[in-house]
Amino acid sequence: MINISPKILLITNKDDFAIDYLILKLAKRDIQYLRINSEDITNFRLSYGLDNNIELKYNNYIYNLKEIKSVYFRRAPSIFPKAVDSNDTTFINRERRDFLEGLYLSMEAKWINPIFATYKAERKIYQLTVAKKIGFNVPRTLGSNSPTKVLAFIKENNECIIKPISHGLQVTKDGIYSIYTSKVINYESIDDKEIFESPVLIQEKIDNYRDIRATVIGDRIFAVEIDTDENNKIDWRKPNLNKIYKIHQLPKKIKELIFKLHKELNLIYSAFDFILTTAGEYYFLETNPAGEWVWLERELNIPISEAIIDELMK
Repeated sequence: MINISPKILLITNKDDFAIDYLILKLAKRDIQYLRINSEDITNFRLSYGLDNNIELKYNNYIYNLKEIKSVYFRRAPSIFPKAVDSNDTTFINRERRDFLEGLYLSMEAKWINPIFATYKAERKIYQLTVAKKIGFNVPRTLGSNSPTKVLAFIKENNECIIKPISHGLQVTKDGIYSIYTSKVINYESIDDKEIFESPVLIQEKIDNYRDIRATVIGDRIFAVEIDTDENNKIDWRKPNLNKIYKIHQLPKKIKELIFKLHKELNLIYSAFDFILTTAGEYYFLETNPAGEWVWLERELNIPISEAIIDELMK
């Protein structure tokens, strides 16, 4: 067996293109790493002891995780192979996830980002609350399962949008698709005597001059202006839209608020989304602590991957 002591750990799933891309950059700089996909848990032997001895065996290699200095946490350990007995799947997967999360938390390393800071920051209602508290402009917002409250909010704010409270990825027997932010229409048909099956997140629609995506790594911010051919400019992420990207210079005040929010949320990396109005005002929409970035690097030759590696190597 060959002993290896990598300094960087990459925690993700098999379908993470950003990690595939980052690994090419790590190889060019001759930096040793270990990638753990949760789907591979039955392919390697992983052991933890209270003496902080963490060891992973795979093929003819032994990886000493005690030597890990930094961790890039991209995906939660939640996708696993099927259990031998399908009746045990829920229990087995819960054991797998709790084991991996406990093991990761026991590692004394720099995290981009800490696991539970990531989970906490992903909660949109929480991050909106913190963003407003520290001074960001935030659209008027309602989260509710009460049709009466929702209808009153829509009538008060005239034009509104509705967005998923979670990530919006929908997996069905017919396929996989995304639920995007949409304009609220036909709300007159809502029965105000019912209770919604799930709470909804509704915001006033802000007149949009440009969308701004700001990718933040440590003390560096890479801001990009996004224009589309959508008339209402509701959600630039829709795949059928034509998009134009340009480097954008954020005002000093917005940069300060970004770093302040990162401190409040205990984040090193995240991807911020703003609306820029024709009056030059910035409205905070959300930040994603595991947001994608590769397409922006490739569109505009922005050194995001190098900034991530530099942060991991600090």
